[in-house]
Amino acid sequence: MTTIRVGGTHTSLEKAEQHVREYVTNTGRRWAYPAYDGYPGHDGPELGEADLLAPALLNAQQNPIGSYYGFESILDVLNERLAEIPTDVTLDIATDATLEKIAQLYGVLDTNKPKYISLTKLSKALHRKRPGLLPLYDRNIRHCYVYAHGAPVPDTKNRSWTDLTRLWVAAVQEDLTTQLDQWTALAGLATGPTITPLRALDIVGWYLGDQRGSGEWTSEDPEPSDV
Repeated sequence: MTTIRVGGTHTSLEKAEQHVREYVTNTGRRWAYPAYDGYPGHDGPELGEADLLAPALLNAQQNPIGSYYGFESILDVLNERLAEIPTDVTLDIATDATLEKIAQLYGVLDTNKPKYISLTKLSKALHRKRPGLLPLYDRNIRHCYVYAHGAPVPDTKNRSWTDLTRLWVAAVQEDLTTQLDQWTALAGLATGPTITPLRALDIVGWYLGDQRGSGEWTSEDPEPSDV
């Protein structure tokens, strides 16, 4: 039986296909696809005001007004760092230099962290600008990469967002690269807006990291003090 891995979690390829197929067909309109992936947002490689609403379409909806203004307050610095991130590179072929730029981009929260803006919301705003390169983060993904048995990222107290991102994105790259054929096939199940292999990895990781076992996502990743 072929298995597929996300961090310290794994499942059969057959079950992964079931999860992704359910998510991207979305007959009951329960999931974020196609709303998030097809949301037009701001036209261009930089973040615009329209992109600041996108996290709500992945259920990062807490305090949407405060979040919008929080994003707006750091939009310039985000775009300065985002401009350093290639538009034509995917995570499976990203160099160490590009990985460091991603860490610095997500690590903006170390020095510029508005109220209501977490790594969850930040990643959900940024992913759509580089969907093959910038991974998504939430509490389910954190479980896969930090808390699950055999997870590749140590659970360390008082770690900076930059350091967390360095370790986590490198681990995601490993999972993506070593199983790229499987993730590419899973991404091909999308029936509307196309998704990338990286997005397919996130969908499977979301299911595998759901400790309620319900497949339901009810609230945003809480603000961790021990990132």
